[in-house]
Amino acid sequence: MFRIVKNDADKAKLQECYNREWFETAPMYIICSILHDEEWVRSDGKHHGDIDIAIAVEHLCLAATEQGLATCWVCNFDAEKCKQLFDLGDNEEPAVLIPIGYAADEPKEKKRKMKEEICK
Repeated sequence: MFRIVKNDADKAKLQECYNREWFETAPMYIICSILHDEEWVRSDGKHHGDIDIAIAVEHLCLAATEQGLATCWVCNFDAEKCKQLFDLGDNEEPAVLIPIGYAADEPKEKKRKMKEEICK
């Protein structure tokens, strides 16, 4: 489930769930949720909601980038507060917040691991 958050009142509520200065500058957000009563379950009982939402969110971020927009995965937010503030059902788990807008003129330098640290 993707919920578009554009109006000021809802943006303010979402900012309560992740209180970071940079996050507040986004003109819109998407709340990406897993619907547990609709997620696919493999025959051995493994639930794929997390996997499916990750695939969908990454495609969304790549498509936004192709259109000249900037995005960021935000997973370190207060999911329970988000669920309450947006009155999400028992079956719905907010998993990722995606701020969408235009990148800063001078973005912060990213710290990346060397490929030797992550590949064998």
